[in-house]
Amino acid sequence: MAESTPPSSVSVHYEKGKFFRVVHVDGAIGSITPSRNIFVSLYNQRVPLPTLIEQRLSPNGVLGDEIGREGKKGVFREMEMGIVLTPAVARELATFLNEQAKLLDESTRPESSYTTAGKTK
Repeated sequence: MAESTPPSSVSVHYEKGKFFRVVHVDGAIGSITPSRNIFVSLYNQRVPLPTLIEQRLSPNGVLGDEIGREGKKGVFREMEMGIVLTPAVARELATFLNEQAKLLDESTRPESSYTTAGKTK
């Protein structure tokens, strides 16, 4: 029997899942899961939207100055999505993000090519 030579490359195809979306991330919060993975919730943050605004009303029905406002005080963090990672994937993602931040720090214009975190084994 002739021995086959392992391939020297592999084609990796990418396709967006039906729930794919782009989200703005201001931060993350998470912890270790009971199954020893890492859970991270990604969030955006902003000031809270008011639940009620009261405005003066002129005799002809035009809205005037704001005279009252109700709502939460402080900062509002909207959890966009949660991700669960193995420790190995978390390390690869951290390396990828650090490499991208370094490229951005060293660059004066955006890169036009995509890079990827993770390795094909």
